[in-house]
Amino acid sequence: MIAMGGRLPEPPGKSAVGRSSGRKGPSRAEIRIRLQLVPYSLTKKETEITLLLVEGLKREEILESCDITNNTLKTHIRQIYKKLNVTGRAEIPGKIGLV
Repeated sequence: MIAMGGRLPEPPGKSAVGRSSGRKGPSRAEIRIRLQLVPYSLTKKETEITLLLVEGLKREEILESCDITNNTLKTHIRQIYKKLNVTGRAEIPGKIGLV
């Protein structure tokens, strides 16, 4: 089991939640973040959007990646903030132990 505050080494040139080009499935970093989100009871879509927010994607990029409407994204983000008890995306990494 991964310690809540522990960090896994990132491969060179990788984003925090990106996927390795030669590997199938989620990266170690993504798995670590997903495990840290479990106590907050986020839905699968909320978890996916949280990962994209942590990665620093813009609203338009998230809309395209998730294939959802702007209003749906607003609802998901509102629920994420409520469940994590944060007021903005900048607070998320600290809340889940990434900083």
